[in-house]
Amino acid sequence: MRIISANSIFTGINFLSQEMALVIDDFGLLKDIVKKTEIQSSEIEHYDGIIAPGFVNAHCHLELSHLFSQIESKTGLIEFLKQVIAKRNNFNKKEQEDAAIEADFKMWESGIVAVGDISNIDTTFKTKANSKIYYHTFIELIGLNPLHSETIFEKGLSLLKQLENYNLIGSLAAHAPFSSSKLLINKIANYNSSNNLAFSIHNQESEEETKFFAGRPSGINDLFAYLNIDINWFTPPKTSSLLSYLDVIPNKKSLLVHNTFCKEEDIIASKYKFINWCFCPGANLFIENTLPNCDLFLNHNQNWCIGTDSLASNQKLDMCFEASILLAKSPSISIESILKALTYNGAKALGIEDKFGKLIIGKNTGLNLIQHSDTQLNFIKKIA
Repeated sequence: MRIISANSIFTGINFLSQEMALVIDDFGLLKDIVKKTEIQSSEIEHYDGIIAPGFVNAHCHLELSHLFSQIESKTGLIEFLKQVIAKRNNFNKKEQEDAAIEADFKMWESGIVAVGDISNIDTTFKTKANSKIYYHTFIELIGLNPLHSETIFEKGLSLLKQLENYNLIGSLAAHAPFSSSKLLINKIANYNSSNNLAFSIHNQESEEETKFFAGRPSGINDLFAYLNIDINWFTPPKTSSLLSYLDVIPNKKSLLVHNTFCKEEDIIASKYKFINWCFCPGANLFIENTLPNCDLFLNHNQNWCIGTDSLASNQKLDMCFEASILLAKSPSISIESILKALTYNGAKALGIEDKFGKLIIGKNTGLNLIQHSDTQLNFIKKIA
């Protein structure tokens, strides 16, 4: 049995009184939260810093780990996607699997205990099944032409069945509004809602998406031309991309990722949906060299969490690295708010808040020691 205290203990939702300590058993389970005055001081392990639950990485692409240092940065989303498409299959399956195993291990070592991970294929399923990390896998579906929605949807269900054969949890996800038809998004949303599963979509990651939905010349047109896909049939809705599909996404467990070019009117219109907004600042800087306006979301009291995206679009899969970018960008973000985004909010977005993201008596949700200075958040080590 261990008695653990620190300068501050964050529960995942708020800070405990400084007089409190955690009782952890030999298996890492939280047995109790007690006053330090009830324990002999010699029995207490005290740490300099903040203790918080294990981190929840709400958005990752583990299957792109082999593209680390292979993609040119700051080229914009369209050129980034072209590079990923051109290079992702230049590696054999073992190279891809080995890169995923290494990335998974490094995430665990950096205090991540749960991940919302995107899969387009089955390459990482075995890695996830053998991991110490809990994964919720989003089977990502792509297809802008509504005539292909049923076929694409059935392929997604087939891949989801393969995932279940590994005893892994997952749901379906749409790639993005410019690459997934509203009909396909609706089918995915209905399936997830009926099974009480989380929904995810990349949202407003590039200004080119805004132009495309407004009917203006856009790099997205160039992307489809590059892929030799005819989209002459597409009629721009002349709204923001989010407003074009907002009415068909679930009212809960909806995870919208990136939101780099989201406007205030989009946030206001979305309030009734109880959306979880996921920010991936490291990837936003790598791809578009810009960041979302977090203050807009804070001003409207929106739920938000943090993801790392992939090693194709980031230098590392490190949650404190992501948090530090946001703290430097938006000084109005409190330490309590950023810690909640790293823990409980991500767990809630994935529907696993009963297992991770906060201190739960009788469970091991991970314990991380971190230090905070000005706009810098540093992971020190795992405590349990």
